[in-house]
Amino acid sequence: MRRDQLPFLLANPRRNHAAAWASRTPDQSVTVVGDFDTTLTEVGLHGRWDPHLKAKAAHMLRSCLVGQPAGVIADLHDLSDPAGESTPLWCAARTWGAHTPSPVPVVVCLPTAAPLAAIITCRAAQWNVPVYPSLPEARAALKCHTLRAQRMTLHLEPEVDILPLVAQTIGDACAAWDLMPLHRAASAVLTELVSNAIEHAGTRIDVAVTRRPSGLHLAVHDRDPRLPHLPGAAPGGSGDPARHGDGLRLVHTSATAWGALPTRTGKIVWAVLTTKGTSERSLRPSAIPGTTGPRRR
Repeated sequence: MRRDQLPFLLANPRRNHAAAWASRTPDQSVTVVGDFDTTLTEVGLHGRWDPHLKAKAAHMLRSCLVGQPAGVIADLHDLSDPAGESTPLWCAARTWGAHTPSPVPVVVCLPTAAPLAAIITCRAAQWNVPVYPSLPEARAALKCHTLRAQRMTLHLEPEVDILPLVAQTIGDACAAWDLMPLHRAASAVLTELVSNAIEHAGTRIDVAVTRRPSGLHLAVHDRDPRLPHLPGAAPGGSGDPARHGDGLRLVHTSATAWGALPTRTGKIVWAVLTTKGTSERSLRPSAIPGTTGPRRR
């Protein structure tokens, strides 16, 4: 990642994480939760639809897609949008997911009887936006994507002597999937993420190494809900992620992208490492079709 690019730390405002965005009203928020086992990410919208909520939802969706989950579920049960003004965003999100280096299906979840469900089904037909009445049905529909994934997992106690096993697993994965050019960087990044979980969380740790069309996805799940804390600062300053400790500097400079998101039992810290055929730029939210990037002068 570039030195001036921050990791994708996605937090829930209701958990009072430092990285959470401040909603304009107490009844308006966007929440996100990941799942280690299914590798699905659920984004929930709460409150009345307006430009403010639209901007936050779009940012959250794009950031989730950078993490290359098996699928994204937009949970709209608590969204107030009887006129269907949010429909273009769900169509756009479906397109964004299809155009990521490792395509991610995006589906919508809300009651069949809700006016918004009928509007999305009618207006979004050409984008083929699936609508499911409940979260269990949406998860089941995306299950095929999780089953097809090539994935190696470990379930470990927070002890330093597990690190050789972690290194061996990443080596086995790279050899099995013909990704040896990524071996050294992936081993260093995953070992550092596991070391951080041992030191800062001290809970049982789940590790996953997943093959993606663009390279490798690494995930470390622990039972501590606190996301990595990164003080804001100008690039190159003492708070620059590339200068915030040796371990973080290694992850930040070795991974194509990395970040963290809450789970129902703690958090997942993830990293993506891509092969030479996939550029770092293609994993930034601004590179996804329909998003806004820096203007050229």
